[in-house]
Amino acid sequence: MSGDRESVWVSLPTELVERLDRLVDDGVFNSRSDALRYGACIVVREERRQRLHEQTDSEARGDAAERLERKRVL
Repeated sequence: MSGDRESVWVSLPTELVERLDRLVDDGVFNSRSDALRYGACIVVREERRQRLHEQTDSEARGDAAERLERKRVL
């Protein structure tokens, strides 16, 4: 991640903010911002992983269908 940062304003449920604050108080994160950055990275990583999975699955299914079709022709 580059050193450039952009501020993003978010509204969160009070309970979630309290839980984030407990993580900060417990030393898991240095600040709310650190916790939210970590969470955002997880969301982006998981979305990328899911998209790659779907793409790979689609390609594998296409490949299998093509191989089955070739066997039928032979």
